[in-house]
Amino acid sequence: MAIFICSECGHTEETPEEYIGKKARCLSCQTMGTVQAKPPAPPRQSPQPVVKESSAAPPPQDFVKEETPVPQAPASASRSNSLTFVLIGLVAAILVIQLLSIQLNMPASVQWEYKIVSPKDSVIIEELDDLGEQGWEVVTARRASGYNDSYSYEMILKRAK
Repeated sequence: MAIFICSECGHTEETPEEYIGKKARCLSCQTMGTVQAKPPAPPRQSPQPVVKESSAAPPPQDFVKEETPVPQAPASASRSNSLTFVLIGLVAAILVIQLLSIQLNMPASVQWEYKIVSPKDSVIIEELDDLGEQGWEVVTARRASGYNDSYSYEMILKRAK
């Protein structure tokens, strides 16, 4: 078997031996590279019996494996990630500013003061003129009949506090 190791992202893929030396595209990052022969596997050694020693000695040199380099993410991926965070931050800031401006521009809710009056039919015009000059508005009104054919109005008025 042959092996393809991407020089850009470190992705490895086993391929048939007929592709050794040919160009191939990485399945992860789409970078072009060359298929290489698979290195021979090191011979397996039988496990050695464990001997307890009184002091801890460093392991023999033939058991120390060489460190394999950790593949680094390409710089373009980190740039796109940082750009994504910047865009999300900007959108969030715009939304917060919009919400704050809506809250600041809203008029304060008006509180009303209510009054109930019952003017006589004969003086209703004068009394309504006086109440209107004081800022009162009629909410509801109904004409009520009383004894001896007298009429009055029952009104609910309101004005801003």
